[in-house]
Amino acid sequence: MDRPDSIRVGVVGLGDGGLSNLRALRMIGNVRITALCDVRQERLDAAKAEFPAARLHDRYQEFAVEPETDVVVIATPDGEHLDVAIGALGHGKRVFVEKPLATSPADVRRFAELARRYPTVLSFSEKYSFAHPIDACLAACAELGDFMTGVTTYTMWQTDRIMGGGKWRTETAYNPCAGGLSHNFMTALLFSRSPITHVRATGGILTYHDGLDRHGGFDTMEGTLRFASGRTLSWLVCLAVTGRNSTHGHRTVSHVFQFRRGALTYGATPDGDRLVVEGETIPFEPEPDVVGWPDYNVGVLYRRMHEDILESILTGQPARHTVEQGINVAAACALAFESARGDGGWREIPAALRATRSA
Repeated sequence: MDRPDSIRVGVVGLGDGGLSNLRALRMIGNVRITALCDVRQERLDAAKAEFPAARLHDRYQEFAVEPETDVVVIATPDGEHLDVAIGALGHGKRVFVEKPLATSPADVRRFAELARRYPTVLSFSEKYSFAHPIDACLAACAELGDFMTGVTTYTMWQTDRIMGGGKWRTETAYNPCAGGLSHNFMTALLFSRSPITHVRATGGILTYHDGLDRHGGFDTMEGTLRFASGRTLSWLVCLAVTGRNSTHGHRTVSHVFQFRRGALTYGATPDGDRLVVEGETIPFEPEPDVVGWPDYNVGVLYRRMHEDILESILTGQPARHTVEQGINVAAACALAFESARGDGGWREIPAALRATRSA
């Protein structure tokens, strides 16, 4: 397709994630922010001050028919993605959905139907797959050889802020696997080279008993993924730490991926990052410390994610991630929650939700 002078983008959902997406998109030269949508007027007013040329909507139904928007970015609360996506796709928009794609098995299946119906229109990705250590590991894949096993964790460093600001986390049957580990699982798919086929999990409540006990959610979960290759990945998510007390600090994510001829350690802090290939440590550009993190988060992670998606839209070339991978991960997270609320046993991901690349 011809490359346009500008791509007209609208964003629905103007919380922390939505604003991070907006600020990253503003850094991309050919992007023009044309429309903003949120149910809270104070968020619309604040966003309007930063993006005065954008039209404002407080109902996604009106936003979906916005005539001056080509691409819709959905950054609403996790369980509200589906209806917005259906509305935007039905009115001819290209749609990008923030992680997690969906939080319930029923919504995951509906997204799989949408992906088949709109095979080149619906997009999905996540920011941590564009981190400097992950780039270095991707560049060394041939030398590293097959993925063997690993451990991945997500620990929010200040959940009292997140929980207090987002009551939907404590006033629903909250699934922290979907809310946090979607990042980690998407990154793991870059290296497993095969989809997730089975998941098992257990869950608990460490801190947020008020709400989670009543609704049946968790603030911590642990479990195992099994890939089609037969390899496994152990995982842990903890959204129970109050104050800035997590050893993971501002990064929240950590990985240890073992390959046949090397390993990646993406530690709790940047000085713990290490890539080893056949006994040799491979240098790469380090990530910043806490002071430089906000600029890196928006200016590198979010920006590169959106550049990758928009380039795919313009050229038809594969993006780093596909919506099929997002569906596979969302299914794993939803079934992990089902396992944790049940017997803790293995759950099999339906074959229709295992594709990791579109046709």
